[in-house]
Amino acid sequence: MQEITEIAELKEIQLGILREIDKLCKAYHLKYFMSDGTLLGAVRHKGYIPWDDDLDIWMPRKDYEKLEQIMNQEGSCYKVVNHKNTKGYIYAFGKAVDTRTILKENIEVNCPMGIYVDIFPYDGLPGEKKEDYIKHVRKCLYLEKQRYRGFQSFKGVKGNHTTGNTKRFVFWAVRRLIGGKNFIRMVDHLSQKYPVEGAKYVGCLVGGYKEKDMMPAEIFSEAVELEFEGEYFRAPKGYDTYLTIEYGDYMTLPPVEQRVTHHDFKAWWKTK
Repeated sequence: MQEITEIAELKEIQLGILREIDKLCKAYHLKYFMSDGTLLGAVRHKGYIPWDDDLDIWMPRKDYEKLEQIMNQEGSCYKVVNHKNTKGYIYAFGKAVDTRTILKENIEVNCPMGIYVDIFPYDGLPGEKKEDYIKHVRKCLYLEKQRYRGFQSFKGVKGNHTTGNTKRFVFWAVRRLIGGKNFIRMVDHLSQKYPVEGAKYVGCLVGGYKEKDMMPAEIFSEAVELEFEGEYFRAPKGYDTYLTIEYGDYMTLPPVEQRVTHHDFKAWWKTK
């Protein structure tokens, strides 16, 4: 195998995945939108945030499921992996991967993975008491997150009976009894309770921004195309509102000490 050491090569592989998503979504009339740091990069930098190294998109739940089916039947090198089709997968969202590559993240997960683009499905939220609904779903996500952290910790911690380790052990033990996939199924079920169609608010309940991911549905009513690394990809027409909710004064650069890459992984070509 040949290791991928240049960040430019990694990004080109990611862009290849995004091009495939864009092509299939246009061919099959599916909605997708650049999101999170990818959308911020498109607006502020016309490409990747200089210290970032991943790509994220949001899709309505039904379109997300259709894309998974289409991409996995196309017979190309691109596939959507998730907890339903990949043993050991620990996330409640999917990843579109380049199957010609192998990626090993600095986390203890026994799951085959390639270089990827994160695909976050978004769902409808109730018009009333949406905060209570979010909290309910987040409890499942929090428990699964602590379960995973506990699994990481106990492989390397023996005889250390601190309060933190005791809590991690409790989460780990609960997970062993119930099963990690069952937690993800619970989140899946709860997230889909309210359809996107007709909803005043939508949200990505399986993302990482918590309450910030509750958005007025009108943000995603139409798509526009924004430049990203010399090409054009879809963004929500209400991207200014989206980015303001997520980041506040998003056009102002963060302090230098905060301009750091948050991902830690190695990648290889299977054959080249």
